[in-house]
Amino acid sequence: MLTENKFSKYLLYAIGEIVLVVIGILIALQINISNEAKKARAVEVNYLENLKADLLLETENIKGFSDYHFGKAESCAFLLNTTIPITMESVVTYTHQYENVFFWYDFVPNNNTFKELLSSGNLSLIKNDAIKNGLLEIDKFYSTVLGHEYHMRREYEKFLYDQSVANTESIILFDKSEPRYGFPKRISVEDIPESQHQRMISDAQWLYNNQTFNNGLRLAMMNNGNLAGVHKDMIENVNSLLQLIDEEIKK
Repeated sequence: MLTENKFSKYLLYAIGEIVLVVIGILIALQINISNEAKKARAVEVNYLENLKADLLLETENIKGFSDYHFGKAESCAFLLNTTIPITMESVVTYTHQYENVFFWYDFVPNNNTFKELLSSGNLSLIKNDAIKNGLLEIDKFYSTVLGHEYHMRREYEKFLYDQSVANTESIILFDKSEPRYGFPKRISVEDIPESQHQRMISDAQWLYNNQTFNNGLRLAMMNNGNLAGVHKDMIENVNSLLQLIDEEIKK
């Protein structure tokens, strides 16, 4: 009987020890899980803050390109509706407007953090599905802009650049006597020898009357106006995404 009592006490003691060990392990696991969750959340918040910084810059970038393309559309409209250049002053005005159409800048997204999330496979760290979907929508916007730019560039080269370079003197309002870092120095009408005036007027009139060139301007007006609208609409999407990110960071 005494032996049985001792065995029972020992068994209870052993079970108690096992229970304590299990509880200790569970507590340690819970602490570890909690610490890992905190670390993951810290990484997520860091990405969110970097995304926010990128998107704030991107808002200005997109707005700038919306204005840039709309300005081109305005210049196209001016060239299509103005009277034929017959004086050096009107040639200068006409030239300034088509130079504004001709200058080309590709849209470069400010999306370094998003690219890092994709390349590293860490997009899953962003737990808010609305934010992830918003980022993917903006990425689709980039693809749309790239497609529009590629299409428009081909039209520019065929209907505007090629026509102008093949049939008129290029960069007539720049000093071509010496190279400079950046664009050549712009010159005024007073700096242009009178012997060149008639050639410049004739060149401007050739462009004014050329059907292919004018069709290129019509296409450029339509496509630049369209891109200006695409960029403008995207600003609202970026602002909505910024609001979601702000709310997620504050949680």
